[in-house]
Amino acid sequence: MHKHVRLFKWLLLGFTGLTFVFSVTLVPMMVSNIAWRRPEFQYMEYPSLFFIWATSIGFYYIVVLIFNICGNIEDGKAFTVSNAKLFDRIALIGWVELIAYFAGFVIVSILIKYIHPTVALVMFVVAALCLGLVGFCLVMKRLIRRVAEIKEENEYTV
Repeated sequence: MHKHVRLFKWLLLGFTGLTFVFSVTLVPMMVSNIAWRRPEFQYMEYPSLFFIWATSIGFYYIVVLIFNICGNIEDGKAFTVSNAKLFDRIALIGWVELIAYFAGFVIVSILIKYIHPTVALVMFVVAALCLGLVGFCLVMKRLIRRVAEIKEENEYTV
């Protein structure tokens, strides 16, 4: 079990590193390229970068919380109320990200009266992933909290 948790942590760390490199190198190049090709959207270059980088803070905080959950699992405290609270916190961050991307989509649509289909697709995919994350975390929170209650009841009856 511990080797699977460690493997997951390494994979998560690698994925997080790749997303960081992507957001620092490729995303600014892509946004600059769009601003260069479409000069009428040039004023949106820096606000777009700020939005992307600001919303990535929530992603990195979720990664930290997942590392805490993995640490609890390695310590034999998988079914505890603290893990349920961590899942609840992840769900809250997912809601914030979902609202941010939905608001960003609406603001961009109103502000420039045109949104590129690729940008719309990316925003909807990220919003759908956030919604899926929220649903998963809420289910896991209820499950872990229930198992923790049953575990506590069994400890008192023995």
